[in-house]
Amino acid sequence: MPRLLVSCLFVVAASTAHGSGFYFGDNGARAMVQGGAFTAQADDLSAMQHNPAGLTQVRGLSLLVDGNFMNNEVTFWRQDPGWNPNAPSNLMEKVARTGSNISPGGTVFISPMFGASYGFDLFGRAFTVALGFYVPPAVGLNEYPVPDYTKDSTGKYNRNPKRFSPNRYMLVKQDIIIAFPTLAIAYDFHPMVQAGVSLQLVTSHFDFNQAVYSGLTDPTKSSEEDASFDSVVRANLDGLVGFTAVAGVMVRPTSALSFGASLRPPVPIRARGKLTFDLGETPRSLNTTVMGDEGQLEFTMPLEVRVGARYSPSKTWGVNADFVYQGWNSLDALTLTPLGVTLAIGSAAPTPVAPFKVPKNWVGTFSGRLGGSYRPWKWTSFSAGVWYETSAQPSPYFALDFPHPSRLFLTGGVTGHLGPIELIAGFVYTPTTTLNITDSNQRQGSTGGTDINTMMPLQGGVVGNGQYTVGGWIVSLGLRGNLLFDAPKPAPAPVEPPAPAPAPAPVESVPAAT
Repeated sequence: MPRLLVSCLFVVAASTAHGSGFYFGDNGARAMVQGGAFTAQADDLSAMQHNPAGLTQVRGLSLLVDGNFMNNEVTFWRQDPGWNPNAPSNLMEKVARTGSNISPGGTVFISPMFGASYGFDLFGRAFTVALGFYVPPAVGLNEYPVPDYTKDSTGKYNRNPKRFSPNRYMLVKQDIIIAFPTLAIAYDFHPMVQAGVSLQLVTSHFDFNQAVYSGLTDPTKSSEEDASFDSVVRANLDGLVGFTAVAGVMVRPTSALSFGASLRPPVPIRARGKLTFDLGETPRSLNTTVMGDEGQLEFTMPLEVRVGARYSPSKTWGVNADFVYQGWNSLDALTLTPLGVTLAIGSAAPTPVAPFKVPKNWVGTFSGRLGGSYRPWKWTSFSAGVWYETSAQPSPYFALDFPHPSRLFLTGGVTGHLGPIELIAGFVYTPTTTLNITDSNQRQGSTGGTDINTMMPLQGGVVGNGQYTVGGWIVSLGLRGNLLFDAPKPAPAPVEPPAPAPAPAPVESVPAAT
């Protein structure tokens, strides 16, 4: 039974970082329709994320409202270790991700971005101050089939969890919010050099639940799992307010060519809150009790580096290219510290649970992005792009929580230019990727006990093998407004002084008649 609580704490740590960390697309409608390549353009308020130096181009009083409507389609067909991808087993149902912040049972998640700024001249150079708010471009709500542990009059499960909820040891529900309230400033130091910085608070909240296993041996296949040893852990954690920043620079050697770069350091996340445990049939029969309900989770979001170039020889068209690195190798382990949590079996003395780490072994990701726009008419412009990004998860650590394979994004959109208002509508598609994982090391939980048969430390049965399919689409909508354009007034034309009047002709004297 000590393994029960350790397993519960394990899934608290393991579930949280998946949904908050792995991005799906990017922020900013104008960037999205151009293949996510925006670092060297950054000419709207989404520059506060992509490259704050670009805010010097945003003059007067400006507003931005963006929303990404994200449908990340995920299915999982669990298989036992040693399975043959050419002959999969049908003993377990294929399950799909659901969840929505629009309507129950939907699959669409909204990722918003808002901003307002004012740009003016300071010491004869452009200076912009901006306030904004955005969330990471991730699907923060995931729900999978909930295990049903009810039994009929004969003692059989009404819907056997092993068949109808094979996902239960990796994820049942996950609802995560991370947000960056932002203050950004940018200054045009030189006609060819601009710099900016976004100062950001980091706020977060985590709400999820998942089944854990507390058997006395490690199952080697699903048929050895006894669902009566399942328990469900629920966590409701509030992140401690943190601080981070994005620094950017832009260089314009010519009017047609610009280069940009930005950097955001790793972001530590600390969350603290309540843990509740819904003990399963067997733990309840042994009069197991958990005392204490607080825990603290620690993990680190990645370093982000963006570099890009833009070529725009005229006002009608331009091409962007970006390279983006995200240092997910910072998430090599998750650390969970139970705060005053103890476990007791029957009348035995309570045993405190010590802090522990969960290895993840994720890797940094790279993406190459290419896109551009063309404005054939005054009122309309068209954009298109493509980007490819590598996976953050080695196959032994590939998981259902938020699977992130190497993938391709295809993008396109149209912008309407209506005087001081711009309306952007775009569509992003990532083709479905199928992965057959045969070497998984995703397990049911951590270990604090001993296998009663082998007397070896328990590790938890492997639950991550199987077939994963991942794909989806994003509808990106944006509104930009410039309500007061603070352009310098043209100097009045010089007034020519009136030409002097010609001098009168001299009057010749006429001699008087004699």
